[in-house]
Amino acid sequence: MYNTRADLAREEASISVYDIDNQILSDSLHCHDRDEILLVTNGSGKWRIGELEGLFSTGALSYTRAGALHAFQSNEEGGSVGRVSAIALQFPREALPKEFLDLREATVVRDFFNRVGKGAFVHLREFDRIRARLRTILGSKGMLRIARTHALFDLMAHLDGWQVDDNQCLSVRERSDRSRLKTVYQYVDSHFNEPVLRDDVADLVGMEANSFSRFFVRANGQTFSDYLAVIRVRHAATSLGFRRGVSIARIARESGFRNLSVFNRQFRKRLGVTPAAYRKQQDSETLLV
Repeated sequence: MYNTRADLAREEASISVYDIDNQILSDSLHCHDRDEILLVTNGSGKWRIGELEGLFSTGALSYTRAGALHAFQSNEEGGSVGRVSAIALQFPREALPKEFLDLREATVVRDFFNRVGKGAFVHLREFDRIRARLRTILGSKGMLRIARTHALFDLMAHLDGWQVDDNQCLSVRERSDRSRLKTVYQYVDSHFNEPVLRDDVADLVGMEANSFSRFFVRANGQTFSDYLAVIRVRHAATSLGFRRGVSIARIARESGFRNLSVFNRQFRKRLGVTPAAYRKQQDSETLLV
């Protein structure tokens, strides 16, 4: 696909990084024998992953599972084809063994890869941290390369707004569940920083409140209140990393928590550290990678 070489030869590393600089992308549908993560750092065009398709521009981030059909094509403007810069990382599934994903510390990463299935796509307004994380992998070797790749997975798992294609044949009930879940996810993504009542969300998808609670646990694997807390904590974690000068109390309010003690408790429950400790980790992150 790429008119460039991986940063390390295959005999040196099983995780390959490609620095795509000012190239014309003209893929036909194809697939890889390894999973792929791609960040567009400049340029625009069209993309397709499985049944998902749309337009990409600077800040687009995609994940494609090994074997999933996908394509990226540069835009044509004024009779000429535009050029794209991007960073791509390919890795074997052995980088995510079940034994690793079953660890408590890997819960967020496991849930992310279960959720995105065969492929997913998101557009980021701010992509500097993803780009910096990919850059740290470039040229690194051995266990450090694996550790930095896992750190990238963790960062991606905390991003919101993924469009997902799991490429499954769904039953009528599964389609109905998927449609309702999509409505719920979109509503929560747009209103998580406001009071969100279970009864209102249940009414939105045409269900009685208790029936909705049972449905959500069955279809999502967690209670609605837990899901809402996770979305709010993820938003807070991102804000703590990017908005260093904003107080923790303000970030808690902007993430939908009206009580600071509840925010601290939920944050520690989800991420294993307090918001203050998490922010301190982000402050020193560049010294640790």
